[in-house]
Amino acid sequence: MKNLLKALSLFLLFSMSALTQDIVDINSVVKKSTNPPSGDCHDCRTSSNTGGHPLPTEHRKDGLYFNEKCTNFIKANGESGEWGNLITSYIDEVGGEESLFLNDELRGMTAQPRTCPNWYNLNTNQRKEFWVWMMASIAHIESSCDKGKVNTGRVPNPSDRPRGLFQLNTLKKNRSWRGSNCKFPSGAEHTNKPVNQIRCSMDIMHELLKGKGGEYKSNGKIFPTNSYWEKLRPSNSKTGGKIGKLVRGYPPCKVE
Repeated sequence: MKNLLKALSLFLLFSMSALTQDIVDINSVVKKSTNPPSGDCHDCRTSSNTGGHPLPTEHRKDGLYFNEKCTNFIKANGESGEWGNLITSYIDEVGGEESLFLNDELRGMTAQPRTCPNWYNLNTNQRKEFWVWMMASIAHIESSCDKGKVNTGRVPNPSDRPRGLFQLNTLKKNRSWRGSNCKFPSGAEHTNKPVNQIRCSMDIMHELLKGKGGEYKSNGKIFPTNSYWEKLRPSNSKTGGKIGKLVRGYPPCKVE
């Protein structure tokens, strides 16, 4: 009886060892034939998850470069700056991947005016960075990314001069309807604050992306459309003008 039990034990031990080896062999095959997702990539739309892209700030003859102050949006090392973080946080607040900002079918990206021809292949992080680059492009043209910039030219109401990064109304009553983040107090002190400028401008952009259902009854494109920013209206350019040229410089948007 003892010999029988011993033999049975040896048989079970041998069988378990063989099964363990089979599992190891299967795992080895799986590892060789598949690519596990990157540890930093949890909800990617593609398998790639490249690092950030710094804004070009060196002078160029074609004018397609950013003022040094714009590095508050994206740092020289490609990391998101303080102002860039405000933009990505806003996108997360309004739905993240499910928001209009990251929608696969965002109008005008791959069709005319082809704002970002490679949009379908951008992962979530790249799409967020696109929006930081987009808003930096607007701010560069509107104010050279100078948070204290004031329009000193001829304006309808001298007490309501456009000011700040995105040249918003100084008076609350003339901008409060544009979004919940546009209701900050009147005056230079509050209007010049980057956090107020950025969050209000993101409200404006969000309404533009809603198309006919938004406050601006737009076409749903970033440009050309019935935008708050004159330079993005059809009367100025069908392709976004200088702002369009800057934003098309975002490397992941380019089709190789």
